[in-house]
Order: sequence, then C-alpha cells, then structure tokens
Amino acid sequence: MPLHVEGRYSFAAPIQRVWETLLDPAAISGCMPGRERFEQIGPDEFEVTLKVKIGPVSGDGTARVTLLDQHEPVRYRMRVHGGGGIGMIDGAGDIELAGSGGVTMVTYRGDADVTGKVAAVGQRLLSASAKMMIGQFFKCMEGRLAAVEPRGAQ
Repeated sequence: MPLHVEGRYSFAAPIQRVWETLLDPAAISGCMPGRERFEQIGPDEFEVTLKVKIGPVSGDGTARVTLLDQHEPVRYRMRVHGGGGIGMIDGAGDIELAGSGGVTMVTYRGDADVTGKVAAVGQRLLSASAKMMIGQFFKCMEGRLAAVEPRGAQ
C-alpha cells in the first residue's frame, strides 16, 4: 500500500541549530516514537528497532535509516527500509529547512510502500498514525532545541 506524508513544523530557533539537532544521532534516537534500539552503523546510517502500534496491529520491527544528499543547512533526504512481523516498509522523504528572523520552518514530504499486517489497517488509519508519530518526533525535537537555548536568549 502506498503511503504519502507531508507537512510543516516551525521551530523558534535559527536554521543552523535546527539543522544540527535534526541530524544529531542522540537527538534522533531520543525523539523517535517507539524506539527500543538505535545504533549508528555507518556515517549517516542507523539501524533502529521500533515497537509499533497502529490500530489493532502491534509488534516490533527493525529498519535501516540513511541520511542522504545533505545540503547544509537547507535540505537532506532520508531513506527507510525494514520490517518485521507486522510488515515491511520501503520509502524515502525530503526534509527542507528555511530560516528567517530566528525561526526555522521545516517542510517534509515522503512516500513509502507498506506491506503486511500493518498495511491491512487501511490507508486512513496508517496515514493518521504516521502523521501522529511525525508530530511527536518534531515536538520532542522542539523540546531539545529549547533545552539548549543559548544563555541570555529569551
């Protein structure tokens, strides 16, 4: 089943700080919903084990995440491939950053092919769950950026 996601998220932080946070392995690991294991296996390449629950379907899966085509600090591409007992995912997405006046807008869009039990929950539930997980990730990243606010900044 094809899955398409897209959206925007605004951060009250300069573009370079947002870029560094979005590509920081510790931040990615700490903010990934359902993460059970996160291991860097190469430059800009990670193996992740997740516990996923989408509607009535739940289980563990392992995926390889690769960050590609990085053009600091404005865009990069993310490739995801993996699966487990609940199905498989193969996809890619683009992340673009635009900064102005200490605010950074992150725009994302991606497509994936999802198969197995998780695809059986239907397009609407799968899309809603993906959007919710992406929102949780960005909200967590926002907290990380706020926690490292430079001294004297209000």
